[in-house]
Amino acid sequence: MTQMSDEQFRVLIETIKALAPIKDEEPLSKGSFSNCPVRFSGQRDHDAVDEFINAVETYKEVEGISDKDALKGLPLLFNNIAVIWWKGVRRDAKTWPEALQLLRDHFSPTKPSYQLYMEIFEMKQGSAEAIDTFVCKQRALLAKLPEGRHDEETELDFIYGLMLPKYRESIPRHEIKTFRELLDRGRTLERTKH
Repeated sequence: MTQMSDEQFRVLIETIKALAPIKDEEPLSKGSFSNCPVRFSGQRDHDAVDEFINAVETYKEVEGISDKDALKGLPLLFNNIAVIWWKGVRRDAKTWPEALQLLRDHFSPTKPSYQLYMEIFEMKQGSAEAIDTFVCKQRALLAKLPEGRHDEETELDFIYGLMLPKYRESIPRHEIKTFRELLDRGRTLERTKH
């Protein structure tokens, strides 16, 4: 048995550390998508794609799945036409973000702005629709427009004009500066009128 002095042992350890590969790679994964309950069947629907991606990203984060392992496990979450599509494009997806972008590009093509505006202005608040529900739906449509297209005040103008007259009569537009204020005033009105 060979014996080393403390100094020889320290030099040996430093040499081993210096020769060891530098860990620039992402940390080892703690999980996989094998138990993820979310599935995507290939429907061409913007909302379905967004829901799928948000759920998968949340699951990936909670389970500590690395981007590399997520990319490998993504096909586990596909059914029907999505499986066939993935077989054709998987070589184009070199990274996790690229895979998600391919998914969006194929199954969730962006609607042109004019179509979104048509949807926004065609959808007036229903007679029995709560203000929360109406504002939520309208803001979801506005969020699909290009980033920075409108400030909050302009978006409030759009939505305010589509609200039921009972809200517009009780909540003067000039008193509302944010969506939070609009919702607070609308909820108060709903509580007192019912």
